[in-house]
Amino acid sequence: MTTHFNYWLTGAGWAEAYFTSDKQNVRFELSYLSDPLADLFEGLCRLINNQSDVERIAFFDEPGEHTLVISKIVKDEIKIEIFWDNQKEGINEADKSQDTGELIYSDTDTLRNLTLVICNGIDSLLGRHTLEEYKEKWVSSDIPLDKYKQLQLLLN
Repeated sequence: MTTHFNYWLTGAGWAEAYFTSDKQNVRFELSYLSDPLADLFEGLCRLINNQSDVERIAFFDEPGEHTLVISKIVKDEIKIEIFWDNQKEGINEADKSQDTGELIYSDTDTLRNLTLVICNGIDSLLGRHTLEEYKEKWVSSDIPLDKYKQLQLLLN
């Protein structure tokens, strides 16, 4: 079960993501070449609304890519996997259906718990940075607050 998620801006166009469960944890760097928070919020919304059974979120590094795969198992139970592929230079349409690379994190959880833990991590991020600071550090885009608010509404 997921116990902690955090997202730290570490420099201009760089961040670190942390996923922790009661059995394991993983930390990885990512660059501004992807917009994983927007993709994560949208993917969780699709899963909650039963519009999807599997979501893949790319976290680009330079080079390489971490891919978070969230798959429905039964009802609200999900499988969470994170893959690392140091050969990828960005996800393309053909890659979206493939779980490639080395599996570095695997767990099961409920969709509700994962979403709550991610929202707690985002609330922590918003407590550390103003919207202007976020945009200045992340460089390529603003924090996707509209998508985040939509996700929060679905939890209530």
